[in-house]
Amino acid sequence: MRKILTLIVACVVFAGVASAQSDSFKSFRVDAGLLYAIPGGDALDAGVGYYLNPKYQITDNILLGAKVEGAVMGSADENALDISAVVSYAATFDYYFNTNSFRPFVGMDAGIYALGSADLELNGETLASMDLGSKFGIAPKVGFSYGHFDMALQYNLIFGQEKGYDEYNYMSVKVGFHFGGGKK
Repeated sequence: MRKILTLIVACVVFAGVASAQSDSFKSFRVDAGLLYAIPGGDALDAGVGYYLNPKYQITDNILLGAKVEGAVMGSADENALDISAVVSYAATFDYYFNTNSFRPFVGMDAGIYALGSADLELNGETLASMDLGSKFGIAPKVGFSYGHFDMALQYNLIFGQEKGYDEYNYMSVKVGFHFGGGKK
């Protein structure tokens, strides 16, 4: 009985979301761009990355989507080179404050972060590689769209990291464009 009730509730919710759509904007858009990553810990200095985020315009102000994002961060000194990578797969929520051509927004992403690291010691000639696994994380964000240009500031907070590996939390400055989703 519970399974049937859950299925009915899910169908009603899905039907409501599917029939809801923006009055002013096209329903579907894809955001793509580059990012500059600023790690939260002291072990890494900075990094770069990319993001791809298809979204569906539920109302004039609310967009839901799915995001894949990758960032490579590193540091170097005279004795060692440290490189770390983070790839995330997340559900996204954006709330836009208006329907003008300049549209500020706030949002939240939640999903899985795959963590990896490689260390190269030059003096000891040691090459080590490790996989730190997948962790759950959230990423609050604030930004704006102007026409099809997008810019955002986002903090990626990854839960369940072992002590000493919290440098995977990072702030990202994102610059990109979106395709589709313009005015009707």
